[in-house]
Amino acid sequence: MKSLQDIHIGSIIKEKVEEQKLSVSEFARKINCDRTNVYYIYGCKTIDTELLITISKVLNYDFYNKVYFDKDTNLFAKKVIPIKVGKEILKNCKNIEFIIEIEDV
Repeated sequence: MKSLQDIHIGSIIKEKVEEQKLSVSEFARKINCDRTNVYYIYGCKTIDTELLITISKVLNYDFYNKVYFDKDTNLFAKKVIPIKVGKEILKNCKNIEFIIEIEDV
Protein backbone atom coordinates (compact mmCIF):
# COMPACT_ATOMS: atom_id res chain seq x y z
CA MET A 1 0.00 0.00 0.00
CA LYS A 2 1.33 3.41 -0.93
CA SER A 3 1.55 6.18 1.62
CA LEU A 4 0.46 9.74 1.06
CA GLN A 5 4.12 10.71 0.70
CA ASP A 6 4.44 8.33 -2.28
CA ILE A 7 1.80 10.16 -4.33
CA HIS A 8 3.12 12.68 -6.86
CA ILE A 9 -0.08 14.19 -8.23
CA GLY A 10 1.66 16.19 -10.97
CA SER A 11 3.06 13.04 -12.55
CA ILE A 12 -0.34 11.37 -12.39
CA ILE A 13 -2.02 14.37 -14.02
CA LYS A 14 0.61 14.38 -16.77
CA GLU A 15 -0.01 10.67 -17.37
CA LYS A 16 -3.78 11.24 -17.68
CA VAL A 17 -3.30 14.18 -20.05
CA GLU A 18 -1.04 12.06 -22.25
CA GLU A 19 -3.50 9.13 -22.15
CA GLN A 20 -6.16 11.45 -23.54
CA LYS A 21 -3.71 12.67 -26.20
CA LEU A 22 -4.15 16.32 -25.21
CA SER A 23 -1.37 18.74 -26.06
CA VAL A 24 -0.02 20.92 -23.27
CA SER A 25 -1.56 23.96 -24.98
CA GLU A 26 -4.96 22.33 -25.28
CA PHE A 27 -4.93 21.16 -21.66
CA ALA A 28 -3.82 24.63 -20.51
CA ARG A 29 -6.68 26.23 -22.40
CA LYS A 30 -9.20 23.81 -20.86
CA ILE A 31 -8.06 24.55 -17.30
CA ASN A 32 -7.78 28.28 -18.07
CA CYS A 33 -4.05 28.79 -17.61
CA ASP A 34 -0.96 29.08 -19.79
CA ARG A 35 1.44 26.35 -20.89
CA THR A 36 4.11 27.24 -18.34
CA ASN A 37 1.62 26.64 -15.53
CA VAL A 38 0.88 23.17 -16.91
CA TYR A 39 4.57 22.27 -16.70
CA TYR A 40 4.58 23.63 -13.14
CA ILE A 41 1.57 21.42 -12.29
CA TYR A 42 3.35 18.38 -13.73
CA GLY A 43 6.22 19.01 -11.33
CA CYS A 44 4.05 19.42 -8.22
CA LYS A 45 3.88 16.76 -5.54
CA THR A 46 0.82 18.45 -4.03
CA ILE A 47 -1.92 20.59 -5.57
CA ASP A 48 -4.62 23.07 -4.62
CA THR A 49 -7.96 21.29 -4.18
CA GLU A 50 -9.90 23.73 -6.36
CA LEU A 51 -7.43 23.25 -9.20
CA LEU A 52 -7.60 19.47 -8.82
CA ILE A 53 -11.39 19.62 -9.06
CA THR A 54 -11.09 21.62 -12.30
CA ILE A 55 -8.55 19.17 -13.70
CA SER A 56 -10.74 16.22 -12.66
CA LYS A 57 -13.67 17.69 -14.60
CA VAL A 58 -11.58 18.49 -17.69
CA LEU A 59 -10.01 15.02 -17.78
CA ASN A 60 -13.17 13.26 -16.64
CA TYR A 61 -11.10 11.45 -14.01
CA ASP A 62 -11.85 11.44 -10.28
CA PHE A 63 -8.39 12.02 -8.82
CA TYR A 64 -9.72 12.21 -5.27
CA ASN A 65 -11.30 8.79 -5.19
CA LYS A 66 -8.97 7.02 -7.61
CA VAL A 67 -5.68 8.40 -6.32
CA TYR A 68 -6.12 9.54 -2.74
CA PHE A 69 -8.95 7.31 -1.54
CA ASP A 70 -8.47 4.11 -3.56
CA LYS A 71 -8.21 1.08 -1.28
CA ASP A 72 -4.97 -0.13 -2.85
CA THR A 73 -3.06 3.14 -3.04
CA ASN A 74 -3.48 5.20 0.10
CA LEU A 75 -3.73 5.62 3.83
CA PHE A 76 -7.33 6.83 3.84
CA ALA A 77 -9.00 3.64 2.69
CA LYS A 78 -11.10 1.76 5.17
CA LYS A 79 -9.11 -1.02 6.75
CA VAL A 80 -11.02 -4.12 7.72
CA ILE A 81 -9.21 -6.51 10.01
CA PRO A 82 -10.79 -9.86 10.88
CA ILE A 83 -10.79 -10.36 14.67
CA LYS A 84 -12.41 -12.60 17.24
CA VAL A 85 -13.80 -10.86 20.32
CA GLY A 86 -16.34 -11.38 23.06
CA LYS A 87 -19.65 -9.49 23.30
CA GLU A 88 -18.51 -7.22 26.12
CA ILE A 89 -15.57 -5.89 24.15
CA LEU A 90 -17.78 -5.14 21.16
CA LYS A 91 -20.14 -3.05 23.30
CA ASN A 92 -17.33 -0.74 24.35
CA CYS A 93 -15.88 -0.13 20.89
CA LYS A 94 -17.04 2.89 18.92
CA ASN A 95 -16.27 3.96 15.34
CA ILE A 96 -14.60 0.65 14.56
CA GLU A 97 -15.88 -1.74 11.94
CA PHE A 98 -15.49 -5.43 12.69
CA ILE A 99 -15.71 -8.57 10.64
CA ILE A 100 -16.56 -11.34 13.04
CA GLU A 101 -15.71 -14.85 12.03
CA ILE A 102 -17.92 -17.46 13.66
CA GLU A 103 -16.47 -20.91 13.85
CA ASP A 104 -18.60 -24.03 14.01
CA VAL A 105 -18.18 -25.75 17.37
